[in-house]
Amino acid sequence: MTLDRVDVRLAGATLLEGVSVEVHAGEALGVVGPSGSGKSTLLRLLRGELWPHPGSPGRRLFHGADGASESPIGARDHFALVAPEQQDAYVRHDWDLAAETVIRSGFSDAVFPGEAATPAQARRVREVAELLGIVPLLDRSILELSRGEARRVLLARALAPGPELLLLDEACDGLDAAARAVFLGNVSGIVRGGTAVVMATHREEELLPEVREVLVLGGGRIVERRRWGARALGSRPGPDHGADPGRERSAPVLFSASGVTVRVEGRDVLRGLDFTLREGERVAVVGPNGAGKSTFLRLLAGDEQPARGEIRRLGLDAHAGAFDLRGRIGLVSPELQARHRFDATGEAVVLSGFHGSIGLADEPTASERAAAAAAMARLGVAHLAARHLLTLSYGELRKLLLARALAPGPRALLLDEPLAGLDAASRAWVLSVVDDACAGGAALVAVTHHEDEVPRGVGRVLRLEGGRLEGSRA
Repeated sequence: MTLDRVDVRLAGATLLEGVSVEVHAGEALGVVGPSGSGKSTLLRLLRGELWPHPGSPGRRLFHGADGASESPIGARDHFALVAPEQQDAYVRHDWDLAAETVIRSGFSDAVFPGEAATPAQARRVREVAELLGIVPLLDRSILELSRGEARRVLLARALAPGPELLLLDEACDGLDAAARAVFLGNVSGIVRGGTAVVMATHREEELLPEVREVLVLGGGRIVERRRWGARALGSRPGPDHGADPGRERSAPVLFSASGVTVRVEGRDVLRGLDFTLREGERVAVVGPNGAGKSTFLRLLAGDEQPARGEIRRLGLDAHAGAFDLRGRIGLVSPELQARHRFDATGEAVVLSGFHGSIGLADEPTASERAAAAAAMARLGVAHLAARHLLTLSYGELRKLLLARALAPGPRALLLDEPLAGLDAASRAWVLSVVDDACAGGAALVAVTHHEDEVPRGVGRVLRLEGGRLEGSRA
């Protein structure tokens, strides 16, 4: 495939400008750059999901046995893409499909397979499921899987047809450390087996050793090309664990769970959970994919209720739910982001945090608009206020959702992988903003798979595994 001086425009915004790339059979390319630089757009352009703007000075060509063509028809059948937006679509549209069905849909590149699996397809589904360690997930609905489990199912979907080109957009997002290592090893094997790979990531340590060249994007342009050599492992100072245990023990209790079991689709996801969070306390939650971390945050947010046991939230009665907590907690999660892919402005997203809604039901007050503007400015996304969501990158939308969580001045922040989709500079910035919010009195529960994403001031690190919670002081 060749891109020669190609532009991409969407909804009046220029997303890529003057981009030139060559992708050769069997090679690996890396794509890095800050949030909103055009990485996801570039991958969709390579696959043929987007067309170059007619005013582009150059063109895109797909090269095959019959020569070169500007049309992706035919070529696209041999390309597979794994991207956060694909995963979000299952949540947004409530596509309740078994993992086996999702993987099998990759043969036709459709949401729903057109027919039953042939014996060859059934064997291939089983083969890629074994490769990625997801055989136990095959009969479960993708909607009940953890973020990391569902991501591996979509990777299997991409691999099932045996593509000539695999396009990976933040493919390790949501995977725990062990799963990341296994997956990256599998992709290295795929490259060595002759499949071309183009991978976009915010973490250069995830780039494969087989990558021959790294494209650095900025403002929709390729600003640098470099040979891939030693990995640049950027770092930041470790979390500040200087919280005062005495103060925490004397502060009012915000959340209190006793013997809580949560059932999802007839399965116990959390078991016999005991938990207390006090005002101003900061807690991190870690654990493998499928351990129940996201369910735990949904329980605190009032989106899940106990099958057994009792939970009290913010001094309300035991039956209080998400509606009662609106504006009092600030929530950021992949599921929330999945439901925000519609035609609205950045400002409307932030303002919806005051009512805990998806979209605006009521006219915002002047004070709400001022608080929303202040939160967007603090997160460096004031310029996105009038932009429509469908023109934003995954990372840009994530920062707007963080502003949405912070704008009402919540008593507690519940953050599920809050830094997913953000570049290193943005991650450091967001951690600083969260630190400021907690210094102002907000309590914090943050779920993460990365040690360098543990927020500052965390006093306890809790581990969830098999639905059970174990705690330790950081």
